[in-house]
Amino acid sequence: MEITLDYSKAERQAECLEQCASDLLRHSREVGSIIADVRNVWQGDTANAYVRKLAALEDELRVNAERCGRDAIDFRAKIKAIKLADEEAKAAIESD
Repeated sequence: MEITLDYSKAERQAECLEQCASDLLRHSREVGSIIADVRNVWQGDTANAYVRKLAALEDELRVNAERCGRDAIDFRAKIKAIKLADEEAKAAIESD
């Protein structure tokens, strides 16, 4: 039984994670801009409550962007390690 891994597909999946990280970070910055706009045009307790909720969303988006970025790096490292082990195993089989 042979196990195969589509390295190109795995790389595309890592790229997708990086794109997700980039998109989440962009959305986090957009929410930060909205917070600044809200503070400029809306005052009072309700505005403060809304800004707190927006700030929590901004932080959650940023944290998830960081996680996706780290996951992409980890995934690529695992792809590389598996590919190397696969090549070493093939070389060992061919040398026998």
